[in-house]
Amino acid sequence: MAETISDTKSIVFAGGGTGGHLLPGIAVAEQLVALGQCRITFVGSNRSVEQQIIKSSGYQHLPLPSSSTSDLKRAPFRFLWNNSRAFFRTRRFLIREKPAVVIGLGGFASVPVVLAASRLKIPIVLLEQNTVPGRANRFLFPLSNLVCTSFAETPFEIKMTRKTVIPEIVFTGNPIRKEIVQAVSQKEKSTTPSDKTSILVLGGSQGATAVNAAVISMLEEYLDKISGPLHMVHQTGILDFSNIEQKYELLRERHPNLKVTVQPFFNDLKNWYLQADLVISRAGATTLAELASVGCPTVLIPFPGSIGDHQLKNARFYADRGAATIALQSKESDSTVRLLGETITALLEEDERRRQMRQSMQEISIPGAARHVADEVIKLIAR
Repeated sequence: MAETISDTKSIVFAGGGTGGHLLPGIAVAEQLVALGQCRITFVGSNRSVEQQIIKSSGYQHLPLPSSSTSDLKRAPFRFLWNNSRAFFRTRRFLIREKPAVVIGLGGFASVPVVLAASRLKIPIVLLEQNTVPGRANRFLFPLSNLVCTSFAETPFEIKMTRKTVIPEIVFTGNPIRKEIVQAVSQKEKSTTPSDKTSILVLGGSQGATAVNAAVISMLEEYLDKISGPLHMVHQTGILDFSNIEQKYELLRERHPNLKVTVQPFFNDLKNWYLQADLVISRAGATTLAELASVGCPTVLIPFPGSIGDHQLKNARFYADRGAATIALQSKESDSTVRLLGETITALLEEDERRRQMRQSMQEISIPGAARHVADEVIKLIAR
């Protein structure tokens, strides 16, 4: 029998900056609220995408002026100043709020919050979404009480001393939001086929210029080779939106039957998951978990600059299980476009292969991950 929260607790989620870090936290928050009275606060960065995601979820948000490690070399004073301000502002907030637990979501914005929680002896949980732990979680690991991983293979290392207390590590899967889990049953009930083949393009919550450019170039070269009408649904990110929108307009002038839906960021992404015949995406762990839940055949373009090459390792995990195929981003853009075009045109002609990929995706999915994490958090609070 699952434990519940018997009286009102304050629970703080630390970190963010991108949807990949925030959305698993929102999924866990939904489950904690369902299990009892609790007051949820997200403490993280002041990035606009984070504020947009938290605002749409309805939770309280405390933005902090923290800086990533990329600032450490190019702007060390700003790095120290912002993170010091974030630490002391968080410390004051935690003293006032008295949370039962702080849940670190990874990313640079989680560091000052978890450090402040550690100094105040507040229990700490870390969520690790990727096959390879991020720098923030590796740094914070010795301070934590519990780490919930999305992959059973995720390695954590710690230097042992006589005073070392090893955190508990639990494989839970990557938490996904209720609306995505519920979308699975909607998809199973949907029997109305579309007259257009739908391709969903995702570059992550911040967009990916290289993915955007490769998709446009691929369409310019391969659109005539794709049989039947096509609907491109493209999440560009804010910076690239105007440029990509204009390029789609030029494509539509030459291909009037091409339908296009292009936005910087989709708040209703689950609806596009349901309609997608094929997805082109970066290989962020949270996006992959959501695609697996709905069962979307996917072509993955791992970000070559990801820490520890974790996106390539995420992609290989799915590709090795027949759930996705990989189109590596080459330094020569023509090679990327050619590989992407050949992969897309082949998959659109192979209905059975896409069906098998869809099935393999759903076999990887762990729809109860958010509830599992919430149960582990409640057990930690009750100790």
